[in-house]
Amino acid sequence: MKLNRFIALAAIALLVVGAMGAIATHSFAKGVNAPVAQSQDCSQDQVDGAEVQNAPDTDNIELQCGDQNAPDGQETAGEVEGSEGVEAAPTGTPAITAEQAQTAALAAHPGTVIKTELDDENGQLVYSVEFDGGVDVKVDAITGSVLGTETGQD
Repeated sequence: MKLNRFIALAAIALLVVGAMGAIATHSFAKGVNAPVAQSQDCSQDQVDGAEVQNAPDTDNIELQCGDQNAPDGQETAGEVEGSEGVEAAPTGTPAITAEQAQTAALAAHPGTVIKTELDDENGQLVYSVEFDGGVDVKVDAITGSVLGTETGQD
């Protein structure tokens, strides 16, 4: 009785392994014959017969150039996007210091500065100068001009 059970289990195992081998062989055979992706020179593209320099993201498979996962009109060359709700670290070098940003913010809104922070807002380097009372003054990190004032109230 035990011998019959052993033979039956061995036969089932052999069938399962054989089926897995057949599936793997079939998958491998399809992968070998798959077309190879062609690279495209993105320095000069053609759109409807007209040459375009540095073409934007296209969602057309014949005109793929650039990051196809970026929203239309926004290229992310070499930039790594963070996850939802997480802002990327500021890139670039500010032309003014945090102290100069505080001076500009104090001219626009007198008060006591709590904190000054360098932010990247929509691709623009901005110092965020936070005052007591929840007021936040935005100062352009390149020009030093005051961009606006935000209160803690909506």
